[in-house]
Amino acid sequence: MKTLLDPARWPRRLSRFVPPPPTVGHLERWRAVGFALLAILICGLATHLLLGPALLPWLVASMGAASVIIFAMPSSPVGQPWALIGGQVLSALIGVASLRWLGPWLPLEFVAALAVALSIAAMLYARCLHPPGGATALTAVLGGDAVTHLGFGFVWMPVLVNALILLAVALIANNSVRGRRYPLARVQDNPHGTRDPLPTARVGLREDDLTAAMRELGEMVDVSAEELGNIVARAERHANARQWHDIDCGQLMSRDLVTVPTGAPASEGWALLRRHRIGALPVIEPGTGRVAGILALVDFLKHVEADTAMALPQHRDPALTVDALMSRNTVTVRQTTAVSELVPLMADRGLHRLPVVDADGRLVGMVTQSDLIAALSHQGAMTAAS
Repeated sequence: MKTLLDPARWPRRLSRFVPPPPTVGHLERWRAVGFALLAILICGLATHLLLGPALLPWLVASMGAASVIIFAMPSSPVGQPWALIGGQVLSALIGVASLRWLGPWLPLEFVAALAVALSIAAMLYARCLHPPGGATALTAVLGGDAVTHLGFGFVWMPVLVNALILLAVALIANNSVRGRRYPLARVQDNPHGTRDPLPTARVGLREDDLTAAMRELGEMVDVSAEELGNIVARAERHANARQWHDIDCGQLMSRDLVTVPTGAPASEGWALLRRHRIGALPVIEPGTGRVAGILALVDFLKHVEADTAMALPQHRDPALTVDALMSRNTVTVRQTTAVSELVPLMADRGLHRLPVVDADGRLVGMVTQSDLIAALSHQGAMTAAS
């Protein structure tokens, strides 16, 4: 009979204390290390130069904790700009006020405990919960003569100034990562400028469903509903890729393409669009075959002047080339790109067609919304048949 003291059961029990492997790569880890080093170094130098070395140890204790969150956990709600600035400033104010107004009457230990407790309450109600704020409140109470001498000046320097330094470095560090937005956007912008949710947000789990579930927990969750929705959407794409039998762009794309070279007259591009009854065509660099941009019907219409002639741009300027009209920020995909990855690009970002390129950036095909609809229809039929 097995008991709690059975040695055979201890390896399994001990394994519960071992955390799962991290989901971030080595590059992301060392990026966080490097920017935290830079931010704290600037904070330390600013404090030393403006206030002298007496406050340096106390400051680094609070701002060092903040740097762990904003650089290693940039998607956490407690690491967003309002949480960082509001949490630090409120906690500093409460700490200084507690020491000044209650310090002469109560034991210092009680004042410190009360300052931390009131800081938590203030941050919760002000929606700026920031764990290092508790350390800031303690610093204001227990910092000694150097902090006491500053009084409420401690709130703006070193606390506010150094929090702003951390924020400036965080904005540069986190927004330098492709696909990451800091601070987190509350609502993803609709490319058509309307208030409708993005198409992929109208089906399946919605943000209000996630918010309701988080409220049911009745406790603070260290992830926002927006970011949790992003994680769920990514997980759904991985599941769809598995269910779609590895269909990729190479199987869907059109290969016999109509293109126009860079430097070609705009009138030539217009004629090709009309002749082949298509909405857009790739603009290709002669010799290399790389995609330089996309020339669409809407690019011509953007340049129609509201005059009596309503002339198209190539009629007003026969020397105009496609280079002046085409869209240069072209999103491309590879032949191995899974169909599931096309859904957010075409549904949410409103891209009607995507050039398919090889490893050298040369055009090899084109995938359109019609191709995606055909793939979805095929998958739906196969799912129904099974």
